[in-house]
Amino acid sequence: MSPTFRLQIRSAERDPARFPEGDDALGERLFGQVCEALERGLPRPVMLALRQDQVDQYDIVPILKAGPPHSPRMMAAIAGQEAVDSAALAGVLRVRGPGMRQPALAVVVYVEWPDNRWWTAWQFIDRERNPLGEDPFVRKAVDGWPRPGGMGGWFPRARRTGVRLRLQQHADTPMVH
Repeated sequence: MSPTFRLQIRSAERDPARFPEGDDALGERLFGQVCEALERGLPRPVMLALRQDQVDQYDIVPILKAGPPHSPRMMAAIAGQEAVDSAALAGVLRVRGPGMRQPALAVVVYVEWPDNRWWTAWQFIDRERNPLGEDPFVRKAVDGWPRPGGMGGWFPRARRTGVRLRLQQHADTPMVH
């Protein structure tokens, strides 16, 4: 039996200035938003489901804590919802870079589209939340890079397994209009 997750979800109209259409434009804008949030603290990881006119933001810390096999399935269910044009993971995560023995904090953005395109950027940060290095590492499927290990594959998994997201409002959570 699959676990039940209690998630905080926010929905808003899709603002083209905050969530542009092009691959690079969207990825770079999301990366910039996470970097701006560093001034206020460490941004929690979120998953975004972007539709033509709406963006849903999921606080996915409970999903990430569940780990495999639950976290990849749940993220696929989010991405596999009807009319989702792209899905993104954005925030500060512990990642392991090439040749690193221990994971370190990094600003991470990974965007995926239903046709299996993806775009990612990451940049390590120090204890004071300052970026290390001049520029983030940017990789894209369209440039021939292999998809980062353990990341994405949400849309193909949703198609292959048929997972669907079922949401239920918690009784003590007021409806927002």
